[in-house]
Amino acid sequence: MIEITDEALAKLKERIADKQVWGIRLSLKPNGCNGYSYDLSYLEEPNVSGDAVFYEIVAVDPMTFSYVDSLTIEWKEEGLSQWFEIRSPNEVARCGCGESFTL
Repeated sequence: MIEITDEALAKLKERIADKQVWGIRLSLKPNGCNGYSYDLSYLEEPNVSGDAVFYEIVAVDPMTFSYVDSLTIEWKEEGLSQWFEIRSPNEVARCGCGESFTL
């Protein structure tokens, strides 16, 4: 199960409305010095035969689904910076810059 905080869900819905798309795809991709990173991208429509859908706006493909159990998406603001922070208790380590992690 994916948990999205109220503030993060509001920000996702706001961005989806601005882009006039169905929702967001959450995927896991090879990246960085520690192996993986999460990717959020706009999605015109989910793959109804394979995607798991959460909160009616976030689609997760079958390959990524097995890695997102208990994942949390939060909205963060610090000074002028704003971002979605994605964390999982399944992460073993994160790189120093925080961009990639090991599962």
